[in-house]
Amino acid sequence: MIFRVDAQESKTIKLVVPFAPGGSNDIVGRAIAQQLSLKLKRSVIVENKPGAGGSVGAEFVARSEPDGNTLLLISSSFAMNSSIMKLAYDPDKAFAPVAMLGIGPSVLVVNNQLSVNNIKELIEYSKKNPNKTNFGTAGVGSFQHFAIELFMMKTNADISLVHYKGGGPAVVDTVAGHVQISLGSLIQMQNFIKSGQIRPLAIAGRQRVALLPNVPTLKEQGIDAEAMNWWGISAPAGVPIELLDKLHVECNQILAETEIKNRFIAEGAEVMPISRKEFERFVSEETLKWAKVAKSAKIKAE
Repeated sequence: MIFRVDAQESKTIKLVVPFAPGGSNDIVGRAIAQQLSLKLKRSVIVENKPGAGGSVGAEFVARSEPDGNTLLLISSSFAMNSSIMKLAYDPDKAFAPVAMLGIGPSVLVVNNQLSVNNIKELIEYSKKNPNKTNFGTAGVGSFQHFAIELFMMKTNADISLVHYKGGGPAVVDTVAGHVQISLGSLIQMQNFIKSGQIRPLAIAGRQRVALLPNVPTLKEQGIDAEAMNWWGISAPAGVPIELLDKLHVECNQILAETEIKNRFIAEGAEVMPISRKEFERFVSEETLKWAKVAKSAKIKAE
């Protein structure tokens, strides 16, 4: 079959977000889809296909026609799933990288009633009060689960995990004091932080963020750990290289626009326009990093 890029011009592009509406993946996906529609002069729609930590949506895209009309919004969970569950697709072979979109650090917060002011005090408190130091995750095998396991590996903190069905309920219960600690993206946390309902202790990224300039990173507090949220777009393997390159260029042009840069900044993140090869290498490195955490902490999906 002879593939022609211009033969696809009239078709709608479907960007599959493998999580429910309202989260960081959905927010990023819709912002990019809107701009891609304008750039390509084609309809680009977001379709949410949640389930199994993002693997339901990923499998759908992996099995889609490799014509460039079905794309997948991937994030940190994409790099975690292969180490904790049996997948119906090979994440290394089933997809082709299109574009890295952005990256943002997570923030570790505590309930206001917890009498700690920094990470050192939190670690000491957890060791003295192991049954009173609970952390809320978004579920077994979630980004929060991996992140807190990494934190405990690096600090020997004694923290009990409480698994919720989503990051939202975990944050709400941290605000209410049912659990003492939470960790997640600034997208989820910032309104509660602004209202003073929870207190940030550390940024789990490479540098401080403009939205919380007085909150130090974990590394500044002596903890060599990073838990970065990131987003990118992949396509089913087999999409012609000329189409992948075209989509890559369009995505990077979108990331150069002030409106999109500010949109990411407002969510405590930053755009990251890198090459397709660099994006592929980044995902491989993330996959290896989290596989080590999964093995050490014996994380298995339910």
